[in-house]
Amino acid sequence: MELTIWKYELETVDVQKFQMPEKAEILTVQVQKGVPCLYVLVNPNFVVEKEERTIVIYGTGHQIPQTGNRKYIVTYQLLDVSFVGHVFELIK
Repeated sequence: MELTIWKYELETVDVQKFQMPEKAEILTVQVQKGVPCLYVLVNPNFVVEKEERTIVIYGTGHQIPQTGNRKYIVTYQLLDVSFVGHVFELIK
């Protein structure tokens, strides 16, 4: 079985939802040409079946709710370092 890495561009907003292939593994976020991108390991055999995944981004110093099940992914900085984002996935 071969796997593929897919890229999803992120907006710098609090919450965003993506339809990803079933069982996709979120790897990291890196900034490419000034745009934060979410990289995901995908099994091409599961591309037909999709599941909704919710990504949240909190800026340094922003309020983070104590409730909710979330998994930390990574912290990124935009090129001008005016924003540092901390990326989590909300777990159902």
